[in-house]
Amino acid sequence: MIRAACAVLGAVALLAPAIPRADVDAVTFITAFRSGSSDQYKNKQVGGTGVSFHGAITERLADDSTRTSLVITLGSAGQGGKIDLIKTWDEFVAAERDRTTLVIALSGPDLPSPAQGDAVSYDFSGVYDGQVRTVMRSPLVTAPSTKDSGPCAGEAVRQPGEASGAFYCAPLLTGATATQKSPE
Repeated sequence: MIRAACAVLGAVALLAPAIPRADVDAVTFITAFRSGSSDQYKNKQVGGTGVSFHGAITERLADDSTRTSLVITLGSAGQGGKIDLIKTWDEFVAAERDRTTLVIALSGPDLPSPAQGDAVSYDFSGVYDGQVRTVMRSPLVTAPSTKDSGPCAGEAVRQPGEASGAFYCAPLLTGATATQKSPE
C-alpha cells in the first residue's frame, strides 16, 4: 500500500509541470537596480508580483516583427528605503508625480495584453541579463517635483524637440512570463 502511494506520488511529481523558481525576489532586485548594484543579479531569474498601469506596449524585434511587452509597477520608493504598494490609479499617478515609481519591464514571446489604463495584477518572472528599457511617465503627470533620470544610456531622443515627455530607465527581464492574478 505504501509502495503504491509512493509510486503514484512519484509519477505525479515527474509528470507535473515544473514551476520555475525565482533566484531573486523582484523587490530585492529593484532596490539593487536603483542603487546601481544590479550586476550581481545578471543571468538570474527574477520573480515577483506587481500591477500593470501602462497597458500593453508594442515591442519591435530585430526581424521587424512585433510582440507585446509589459511594464510592471512593484510599488513606490518610500521613506527610509521602504517600498509602498501601489494598488490604485490615483496612487500610481501620485508616485509618478513624485518620481518614486518602481517598475520592471518584461519582454517575452507570450505576454498577456491588458488594455491601456487597466490596473491588472500579475505574477511574473524573467531573466535579468543587464538590459534596460526607457519608460515614459504617464501623460497625466504634471509639474514634476524632481527631475527625471531620463532615458536609459544609448536610448536618448535623437533630435531635441523630437519627443516630449518625462522618461526614466527600468531594468528589462527577458524570456519573461506573466500570469494575471485573480481579483481579490
